Amino acid sequence: MVLTYLKNRYGKIYNLTMGEEKELQETIILDHDKDDLNRMLNRVEGSINIAKDSQTLNVQPFSFFMVLITAFSSATVGLVAASITMFNSFIGKYLDDKEIKKDEILNMMNSIDFSPIFQSVAKSIAVPFIIVFFAWLMFYWRSTAKIDKRYSVYVLLKECIEDYEKVKDQMEQIEEY
Repeated sequence: MVLTYLKNRYGKIYNLTMGEEKELQETIILDHDKDDLNRMLNRVEGSINIAKDSQTLNVQPFSFFMVLITAFSSATVGLVAASITMFNSFIGKYLDDKEIKKDEILNMMNSIDFSPIFQSVAKSIAVPFIIVFFAWLMFYWRSTAKIDKRYSVYVLLKECIEDYEKVKDQMEQIEEY
């Protein structure tokens, strides 16, 4: 891999100041001929294209998130409907024709606690959501950092090829004196 080769040979190769980058360019030009620079540029460009092709992996977690949100919404609606149906049948079966006051209905509703069911559904949806989100976030940061480095090396090599003749001519003039 070109990035590893350049890093091992020249040390820090990205996030350089303009002066440091110019010195690195001159050193790379002096150490390699134009064909070597073109080969390295082609390899870096190929690795950038491969990284672009794998960008579809960044979209996959969103599909998973949409499924989780749909499942959570369906489960919540189902639980609410089941709760209302159960409460309605409870009132119809046990209280039948008795007249009930508003306070008694509120007390009955408060006595039936559905929060453990809702909590377990929320946890079963939230835990995979959080795990997938953080795994995706780590993957995204890692892949983005690699692509940024590849682009910086791509630009560096492209500038080396552009300045190749100028630097070689300057070095020949210096050697003549």
